[in-house]
Amino acid sequence: MEKRKREPIKNYKIWIGFAIIFVLLIPWYFPAGGETMMIYGVPLWALVIIGMSVFLSLYITYVIKYHWDVDEDDSVRKGEE
Repeated sequence: MEKRKREPIKNYKIWIGFAIIFVLLIPWYFPAGGETMMIYGVPLWALVIIGMSVFLSLYITYVIKYHWDVDEDDSVRKGEE
């Protein structure tokens, strides 16, 4: 028996995940001033932003696939209008 899916807006764990990702997405935690650390000519803060953006996209995909209630869309997929 498959576990009943709830709407993601009602699941506080999903919102905690989004909050953590958004806090890490903006690299405010890097030290101000001084020498910028470069990796293959790209600043580390830029790589962090790119990495967290990819992770955010994967997290949204996970939430939609496993936590979104799509039972009402079954009639549309079967061609019933």
